Formats: sequence, C-alpha cells, structure tokens
Amino acid sequence: MLRDPDLEKLVVASRQRLTQEFADKYVNLRERVRRVPIEEARRIAEEFSTPLEVAMIAYLIHMDGIQSLKQSIALLSAELQRRASIGEDIPNIPGNIMEFAITEGRWIEYVYGTFARDLELKVRDLANLESTLDEESSTVEKAISVITARTKLAEGFIVPVLQAWLKEHLKSNSQEALLYFGPPVTKWKPETLKGKFNHLRRRNQALFRRLREILSTASESATVDMSITRLNFLIEDMDKPLSDMTVKSIAHIILHMAPRPTGRGDRSRYVQVGVASTRGSKTEPDMASPFDFLERDVRLSRRRVGEEQPTFLMERIDRVIRVLKFRGDPIQDIVKTCLSELIDRLGLENISLDEQNESAERALADVGIVERDTVAVKLVFDFVNIYYLSE
Repeated sequence: MLRDPDLEKLVVASRQRLTQEFADKYVNLRERVRRVPIEEARRIAEEFSTPLEVAMIAYLIHMDGIQSLKQSIALLSAELQRRASIGEDIPNIPGNIMEFAITEGRWIEYVYGTFARDLELKVRDLANLESTLDEESSTVEKAISVITARTKLAEGFIVPVLQAWLKEHLKSNSQEALLYFGPPVTKWKPETLKGKFNHLRRRNQALFRRLREILSTASESATVDMSITRLNFLIEDMDKPLSDMTVKSIAHIILHMAPRPTGRGDRSRYVQVGVASTRGSKTEPDMASPFDFLERDVRLSRRRVGEEQPTFLMERIDRVIRVLKFRGDPIQDIVKTCLSELIDRLGLENISLDEQNESAERALADVGIVERDTVAVKLVFDFVNIYYLSE
C-alpha cells in the first residue's frame, strides 16, 4: 500500500512537472502568437464573433492539432462566460484578453494533449491489474496492488492537476472540474458525460466495495486497515452531490472513466472498457508529427465514399501543410517531404521520387504566391489518389 509520505513525494513531483510545463507552454504561446497571420485571425474572429485575441490563440491550438477552431473558441468562450457569470469579468482591453487567452489556451493544450495522452498510457498497466479482480482466486495481495496503482494515478497524478485547475479557475467547483477533464479523457461530449455520470459513479463504488470485500478476508494488518479506511471514505464521498465531492473522489472518477485498451487485460465488469485505435494488431502509437496524422488520414480516407472522400482528404492535407508552413518550412520542401513520407509509410513502390519532386517544383513555380498553398494541397491529393486510392 502506498504510504502517505510516498504519495506526497508523487504529488510534489507532479506539481513540479506541471509548473514547468505550464511555464514552457505560456512562453511558447506568447512567442508564437506574434507570428499568427493577422488577416486570418481577423477572418476567424469575424466568422465566430469572438475577440481577435481569442481567435489568435484558437488558431494556434488548431494548428497544433489539439482541437478544431470551433471547439477551441467554444472552450475559451465558455470560460469567458463563466467568469462573467461569477463577477470576475475579463476587462475588454486587448492586453487583458490576450493574457486570458494565453493562460486558458495553455490549459486546453495541456488537458486535451499531454494530460489525456499521459493518462491513456498510464492506465494500460492498471487495466491488467484490474482484470484479476473477476477471478475467483482474487487475493488480498491483488486487491492491495489495484488500490496502490489507482491511488498512485488518481491522487499522485490527477489530483495535483485538478487542484491547479481549481485554483486558477476562480470560484469553480468539483462538478465543473469533472466536466472540463472528462471530455478529453473519454472523447464524450459534456452532455453525454452528464447523462452517464450516475452510472459511472455506481460502477466506481462497486469496484471499491469489491476491493473492500476481498480485504475483509485478511487477518489484522495496518496496511489492510488503512486501505479499507481509504475505500470507505471514497465510497461515502461519492454519494454526495457532484459539486460537493472532494477533489480526491473526482480524480478517482476521472481515472475510472478513462477507457481501457481492449484486448489488453481489462475485462472487468467494474471499469469502463474503451475502444482502442489500432494499427495492425497493436494499439496505435501517439501521433507525434504532422506526418503521423497525414498517414492516418490517408489510410482512413479509403473508408469514405463518393464526394466525401476527396473533401475529407483535401481538408486533412490542407491542415498538415498549414502546420508545416507555420513552422517556417518552404512550400516546395513541404510538398517534397509529404510525398517522400507517404511513399515510405504507405509502402508505395515503383515511383520515382525525383520525377515527382521535379513535377511539383514546376507546378508551384507556374503560380503566384497566393495560389501556391492551394496547388500544394492538390499536388499531394493527386499523388495519393493516383498511387494509393486507385490501387
């Protein structure tokens, strides 16, 4: 069982990592927002009826592949409205709005990016432990292992993040925290999460009661007594209204709702089993570069039919090219790299890359600067259509 001093060390380490990551994200957004195309930002601001500064940060979140423009603006706007509703309005001054957008933007980037990804990875080992609880031979040692692993994740990893979020989001409560962290973890909409909450709570309590039942068969032990006390507290706390629950219980519920990878240990009726995305027979690796997304979307495009296929593919190629262009890569190099990566990743054969590059260079040289991005998207699309989709 994880002792309190050991847990405190985990909490301190988590807080230090979070502080450093947020400092880095703040500097990153502050520097990059200066390079956002102002006309594009104005267009976004007008289209979504949002402040220019919010549009600029939403543009960066979108370019990073974290959320769509619409969703990024919705998340930033929701916090603006929440603050107004509690009498903590952000002054309608460009500098104040930009500071708010950067500060809130780093939360969106972290929670929908780093946090959700890290939790998914950490849950994999937990899933294997949880699967043993349905076996008739479940032992006290197995129960303590599950409790220790869950405590380490919920209270050592998730709680410090929730506490930081609640501290920065003035007058927020446990319910708002759950509705903020739940969607990126589960990929559900907030409305769906609200509808499933009572079911999730009951399943979480059922798991804790099962663990308590197993522990009750043990002889007297300080470790067992401490574990049962911890479980009793969580079971009782989860009976409270959502907004009155402790951060600790909210963290355990977030952990409980995190999807477990199918086919990898978690067959327990006490926990939520999610659908893992796969590549071959393996759990899909994290999308680390724009070309990972490009490969995925090109492969997925085969599932699209009719006019939906070219529309989907052109949109995804355009997104990748915009990300690469924002990094400062010349458009000619972007097209060449896209073609090279696609040949390697899709296993395409009997294609002369030199000829493809020369053809792309000529096509881009024949148009003006304004049209080059559109032509670049069309060049990559035509390549995929000819050498992959038409096979």
